Amino acid sequence: MSLAEAPSPSPSSSSGSDDFAALLDSELEFASGADSAFPGDPSSAFPGTDDEDEDEDPEEPEAEAIEQNGTKRRRVEEQRQDQGTSVRHDKIPTGASKNVQVEACPHPGYFGGLCFRCGKPQDEENVSGVAFGYIHKGLRLGTSEIDRLRGADLKNLLRERKLVLILDLDHTLINSTKLQDISSAEKDLGIQTAASKDDPNRSIFSLDSMQMLTKLRPFVREFLKEASNMFEMYIYTMGDKAYAIEIAKLLDPSNIYFPSKVISNSDCTQRHQKGLDVILGAESVAVILDDTEYVWQKHKENLILMERYHFFASSCRQFGFGFRSLSESMQDERESDGALATVLDVLKRIHASFFDMAVETDLSSRDVRQVIKAVRKEILQGCKIVFSRVFPNNTRPQEQMFWKMAEYLGAVCSTDVDSSVTHVVTLDLGTEKARWGVDNKKFLVHPRWIEAANFRWHRQPEEDFPVTAPKEKSREKDNAVAGKKETSKDKENSAAGQKETMKDNEENAAAGQKETMKDKEENAVAGQKETRSAERNVAGQEKDDAKENAVATSATGPTDS
Repeated sequence: MSLAEAPSPSPSSSSGSDDFAALLDSELEFASGADSAFPGDPSSAFPGTDDEDEDEDPEEPEAEAIEQNGTKRRRVEEQRQDQGTSVRHDKIPTGASKNVQVEACPHPGYFGGLCFRCGKPQDEENVSGVAFGYIHKGLRLGTSEIDRLRGADLKNLLRERKLVLILDLDHTLINSTKLQDISSAEKDLGIQTAASKDDPNRSIFSLDSMQMLTKLRPFVREFLKEASNMFEMYIYTMGDKAYAIEIAKLLDPSNIYFPSKVISNSDCTQRHQKGLDVILGAESVAVILDDTEYVWQKHKENLILMERYHFFASSCRQFGFGFRSLSESMQDERESDGALATVLDVLKRIHASFFDMAVETDLSSRDVRQVIKAVRKEILQGCKIVFSRVFPNNTRPQEQMFWKMAEYLGAVCSTDVDSSVTHVVTLDLGTEKARWGVDNKKFLVHPRWIEAANFRWHRQPEEDFPVTAPKEKSREKDNAVAGKKETSKDKENSAAGQKETMKDNEENAAAGQKETMKDKEENAVAGQKETRSAERNVAGQEKDDAKENAVATSATGPTDS
């Protein structure tokens, strides 16, 4: 069975998945050859039972079969010896011996539902192992085979002085938006037009088949180029496979960095969680870059948390931010000191520390998680922090996020002030501890100072994170604003009263004018009839009076009976 359809690995790649692809070819070819020395001839499976060809010399085809099997066996043996294992010659049948004891197949993995060692179908009721569909469709490996491949991969990586780097996509390397979610300001600025330009240096792209726009984070191409010299890299996204592959093409058009290493949500073994169980690399050498911590519940020690990249307006809305996006402001992160440039420096420090030749520990027993922890603790080393009005009342400060974060970064946290305190972290200059800090010339910083150090992996300038004015002044401002609002409200009520009075006057005047005009019209009609009645002199005075009464009745309505 050929696996030629798999993406060819990069010459510089030492991936266990790439080695496995080559090994799997050999295993499958060897297995098919061992099962049938003469393809297409059913009788070959039972040598010595064919009575029709007794005159033929069976030694020649048998020798040919032995030679073929020996060649294939050597190929598999060479592959396995290169990965630290060997094939037991005494367990492989040679020739046509009838009493050969064949070792039971351990079923190291399945390809298309069949064991790639013995060809036995997989038990549908007892599906074991982990699916690696992103390497080969239909591939599933057992625990022992995964461990073996990881061990082989670890040897190759350490020999080439490389670690494993797992990269998230959205808000880490890129930012994407649906066309229907583009804001009016972005449309006016011609975002879609810019994405459609045939410019090799552009950083914004249109994914027409998905009705989306994607913006590459500044410095991403240089980041991938430099990181590939230190790491074997994987893409790992919670997005769909089709989306992940399209983004991989934008980031790696030559398929140099991520051959057979694009993992999507369909490859996850746990819902809404990412895991290293689908990575053919040892956890002890795996570094993760992601903007979301909770999806890595089992591997937080491997994680470097990234500052989220919000380029499009829809991204800001998604996370509840009310400010203008980078696209609407016609701005972007700087390549020189943006998030990716910053984390690249961190990765270089981690890599250098892991492979430090001055360390006496053997490379194979080193753990990158301990290196990450040590590098992180250097960030606020030497700082002693007191918090003031940062945490809710009736809570243990030691359990709060900023307290834990400061300790992760190497700071010492305390609930009491003393001469060894270096920083007072507060939201209010008017607290007792804040005033003590001012009197004793200590740093007073906003809690965001700790958060920024966590993202930037460097102690940040304290003057960039000042504390706001005391709450008393804020209350005075609030009262002043409330007073202004009350005065404005009174003015509005006064104006409304004036409008109501004017409206009543206008309505009364109009009603009076209508009544006067009505009276005049009735008098005119009555006068005209009286004139005509007098001129005609018809039927006497009684008839004239009757007509007047009739006219008056029709004008004023019926009288009470």
